[in-house]
Amino acid sequence: MDISLQILLLLAVPILLARGLGDLSARLGFPIVLGELLAGVVASPTLLDVLHLSWFSAPVSVAGAPISVAAALKVLADLGVVVLMFLAGVETDVVLMRRTVGSALSAACGGVILPLAAGTAAARAAGLGWPEAVFVSTVLTATSVSITAQTLMNLGELRSPAGSTILGAAVIDDILGLVVLSFVIALEPRSHATAGLGWGGIGMTLARMAAFLLVAVGLGPRVVQWAFRRAKKLAGQHVVLGVALALAFLFAFLADALGGMAAITGAYLAGVLVGFTPAQEEVIGETRSLSHSFLGPLFFVSIGLEINARTLGGHWAFFLTLLIVAVGGKVLGCGLGAWLSRMSSRDSLIVGIGMVPRGEVGLITATIGWTSALIAPRVFSLLVVLVLITTLLTPIMLRIPFRQSKLEPSSPSEATLPEF
Repeated sequence: MDISLQILLLLAVPILLARGLGDLSARLGFPIVLGELLAGVVASPTLLDVLHLSWFSAPVSVAGAPISVAAALKVLADLGVVVLMFLAGVETDVVLMRRTVGSALSAACGGVILPLAAGTAAARAAGLGWPEAVFVSTVLTATSVSITAQTLMNLGELRSPAGSTILGAAVIDDILGLVVLSFVIALEPRSHATAGLGWGGIGMTLARMAAFLLVAVGLGPRVVQWAFRRAKKLAGQHVVLGVALALAFLFAFLADALGGMAAITGAYLAGVLVGFTPAQEEVIGETRSLSHSFLGPLFFVSIGLEINARTLGGHWAFFLTLLIVAVGGKVLGCGLGAWLSRMSSRDSLIVGIGMVPRGEVGLITATIGWTSALIAPRVFSLLVVLVLITTLLTPIMLRIPFRQSKLEPSSPSEATLPEF
């Protein structure tokens, strides 16, 4: 099959499947993203296993280099999550986030400490050695809010106090998670593949992160303002969107290459800075069209594709224990942290649930442990399924507090208030 036909099929099938199951999910009262994730599960090794079909996995030549359709999908999915988090940044209410910075810090700390302690204890009880047990718990501390952000956007709650706290806590969680990962790798002598994160590299890693954040916050606003002033003078249509996406990709690259942070953190920061410009509403409208119709569905389908429930055979007890720790650790740890910072019980629950998905951050962390010989292949497969199930559960769980709040009747005093 010609590569152009393969790519066309790659784009058509997942998008149509995602749109169909997304519509079914919406009709049943669930978020659209749940259907898009399930579209990937249908095509995953758990069911149809299209990943191992000859046309899907066979290498083909593009510009003289071998690449598979699966690899092309991965590239588009990576672009999708960057654009999605950039959009979440543009839509962030920064004024409200400043008010919730204390809650974000408290929630992030609770969401790291509790899963780390409980995950290590569960892994040790299952017979894993200390290095492997600590690394397993490190994966459980990860948080990726791309799906949470999409779900909150669909519910119109991204700019709520809970939504702002979740986004802020995720950035802090990313920093804390990298610090924990650095210490775990430094303590394990087998980890030759990432020796740069040894004891001597921890200080450098923290310095890189601090330097990137200082430069991004100090110079970023000027760069963004200058870029959009220049965009107004350029001829053509959708110039503003082009400049906005270029900034998102640039910040994502710098966050990863220079700051040692997740690329989505840089994209989110770029979105926040774009949100201060007069082009905010235009960027939101055009980026939503691109993300919701094309890149977003491909990203969510790609996550579902990675699930292979068949690898759980013989390890169900350990898997269910880790799943309870993964979900309960974030709900209780982040929720309690938010509640102690004087958030309402409902918003604290939303924060705890919103921090549950591990997403691509958890997958990246698990892959580091596997390639560094910190964990056995069977543990790696278990962690991948665990990470993706937490991602699937979050849209469903987030509906609970919002549905309950809609069912609660208004108090008599509120019902008698005059409307202005």
